[in-house]
Amino acid sequence: MKGFIDWIDGKLSLYVFEKKDSQYILTDTLSTRFEGELDQSSLTSLVKSGIEHIYLSVPVSLLSMRELNFPFSDKSKIKDTINFELEGILLGNTVDYSIDYSITDSSENSTRVLAACMEKTKLRDVVDLFSSVGLEPVVITSLALRLSNGNIEKLLESPSDAEETRKAAAEEEIVSPSINLRQDDLAYKGDIDRIKKSLRFTGVLILLLMLLFGSITAIKLVSTKKDNTLIKKEMNILFHDVFPEEKKIVDVQRQFKGNIKSLMAKNKILGGMPVLDILLDIASLKHANITLNELNVGSENISVKGTALSFENVDEFKKALSSSFAGVKVIDSKSSPDKKISFSIIMESMTHEEEKT
Repeated sequence: MKGFIDWIDGKLSLYVFEKKDSQYILTDTLSTRFEGELDQSSLTSLVKSGIEHIYLSVPVSLLSMRELNFPFSDKSKIKDTINFELEGILLGNTVDYSIDYSITDSSENSTRVLAACMEKTKLRDVVDLFSSVGLEPVVITSLALRLSNGNIEKLLESPSDAEETRKAAAEEEIVSPSINLRQDDLAYKGDIDRIKKSLRFTGVLILLLMLLFGSITAIKLVSTKKDNTLIKKEMNILFHDVFPEEKKIVDVQRQFKGNIKSLMAKNKILGGMPVLDILLDIASLKHANITLNELNVGSENISVKGTALSFENVDEFKKALSSSFAGVKVIDSKSSPDKKISFSIIMESMTHEEEKT
């Protein structure tokens, strides 16, 4: 389930959505009113179990809105230059703001955008307040941007849209947010932390297999050389690499079993992560001349980014991925100043699961 909190002056509404097939269906609505500043007591009534991710719409009164025109339509260029365009327009320095934008009009050589800016200190306070009651938002957006269709005059008006209209807009925001102010140092890291824990556990299991194989080799070595010192040293080094927090090693076997038992207990809580299977599959198909630096797994698509020594390496990697994934496409490949080839590849994520079933 996903929850969308619609925050307007004096009122909070929680819309709960469940995904069925490719659509999100509204299953529940909770509302509460408050006076003055928003605080924890106003939020506790919205806490509901079973919600995986929270999306938050903040009122326009918390944002600084600016209309800008760019002589190009490339989104990456807009993202790289928008901070410079806002210098002198915003109060203070742009580095003190979290900035995102939505495109209101675009042609081949011109783009008009509506920039939404929020002071980082204020944004951090909002994130901390909602997180304090277990409602940390994954995305922070504003329904007013979608409902106004980029009309700055309508945007500044008091919200008067019917609740049904705002519910429909909330569903659209969950699928494709107009903006997301949780960026850079304020970006949501909850999923990344869970993946890191799961990756560490997987690494420990792989190391366990390596240690078992090493034990067999060690027995043969002991029987021929009668030298256990080297084996003990190697096991201590491996143990220290896996558990660097263990400063003192007394009995490596006993300590290793105890740590594995602890990690197995944690795994019951963390649960399985299908993304790890995908990550391992992609890594096994990677060419030696390919370096991957980004993986994004969505409900429908998987995208990978990296560098290669040549365009031929990119094409070979694409063909290798096609053996395990459907709809593999190279959506971007270009030469960088260091003569390496930067590339982006997208593929369908559902195929991976279907093949396993």
